[in-house]
Amino acid sequence: MTGSNYFPREEYEARWKRVWDAMRAKGYDHLLVWSRGAGSYDRLGNGLWLTNFANNGTGQDWADDVQMGAWTFSAVLFRDGRAPELHSAQPPEETEYAKVVCGELIVHEPSLITGLPEYFRKHGIEGRVAVVGDDVLPGLYDRRLRSLTPQIEWVTDEWFLLEPQRVKSKREQEAFRTAGDITTHALAAGLDALIAGETSAEAAARTAMEIMRRGGGFSRIDMHHGAHAERFLLGDMLYGYDTSAPKKGDMVRGWIQGPIFQGYWLDPGRTAVCGGRPTKEQRHILEGATEVCKAIIKAIRPGVTPRQLGIIGEKTALRYAGDGIDLNLGIFGHQMGTFYGPHIIPAGDPGALEDEKEKQGTSANEIMFKEYEKIDEPYEPGMLIAVEAFMKHPGVGMSGLEDHVLVTKEGCEQITNTPYYL
Repeated sequence: MTGSNYFPREEYEARWKRVWDAMRAKGYDHLLVWSRGAGSYDRLGNGLWLTNFANNGTGQDWADDVQMGAWTFSAVLFRDGRAPELHSAQPPEETEYAKVVCGELIVHEPSLITGLPEYFRKHGIEGRVAVVGDDVLPGLYDRRLRSLTPQIEWVTDEWFLLEPQRVKSKREQEAFRTAGDITTHALAAGLDALIAGETSAEAAARTAMEIMRRGGGFSRIDMHHGAHAERFLLGDMLYGYDTSAPKKGDMVRGWIQGPIFQGYWLDPGRTAVCGGRPTKEQRHILEGATEVCKAIIKAIRPGVTPRQLGIIGEKTALRYAGDGIDLNLGIFGHQMGTFYGPHIIPAGDPGALEDEKEKQGTSANEIMFKEYEKIDEPYEPGMLIAVEAFMKHPGVGMSGLEDHVLVTKEGCEQITNTPYYL
């Protein structure tokens, strides 16, 4: 590790201990964590959080039954109580491995997918192996890996790292504050451009410049406006912005998503009106989304639960109901970390979880039940929460707002502070 790393080795060692504790609690002796880098952020944050490693390359690996280079992918292996091993197919001359923090680095040239099974056999790894990252590993790679490891029972546990990552360290909180400051300025630059009547592409460019000049990064910058923005979140489904310009009086909306700083994810958003003079109806839904978020943030403190926050948000939202106004998305927030946390703040009280599960059965909607499963667990200091609200009034527009807060011992600290455009 070089001195340029943002986190010291002791930070990673504390993370590894939390992972081992969580493994013991679930009865796991071995854990394999997949990440995908090279321009993609598909669970990249997990490998980065564990070892400070991110793959380079184009992200356009070819996949055939012979080569299976998988240079886009890496895997972190926990075994036998040791410091975790980083497994990669990326050649050493292409990687500044001195910055990687792990117990041992193993490079499988030419193929990670065929090299890992050989390593498992050599080191007697068999039986149950928990795996995080099944949701990003291509089927071709997964099938080959399983065919070459008949001695292993792969146990998918996609949400396993959420518990070790739930409470942020002091250094992580500093990283989030920096990320919040970056997005505060960047989102303001983008919204100011839309309010002035510049194109969505120009607004996105101004946003990107503010992020990048401050040393940050992003996955998407979504800038949208007008009647289309009432029905759809994105102006362009590929890039999130297009080259059209809002007209004076159009509602305009901007959102930033991505690993803003040190791989930590934020997704703040704001809505305004081009020209800065909202109508009475526009101001109503602008204020509605804003007041819902402000009421929830005001109530955040250690000991409060997501269900309680959802009830507070719903009561505030109902003050702005009527005239066909619709509260969108069905949630008022979620946890954040190296990606979106799945555990949510519900939009109101969903009732008894047993009743909710009975209604949803065994369909794909069980995912929503899993998101509800922690709504009665109290927040703790050091947790990061995204708070959001959307309101749509047919023929008027759709207003959306999202901010991020750190739970503190006394209450909470808002880390995204772009102005409200009322």
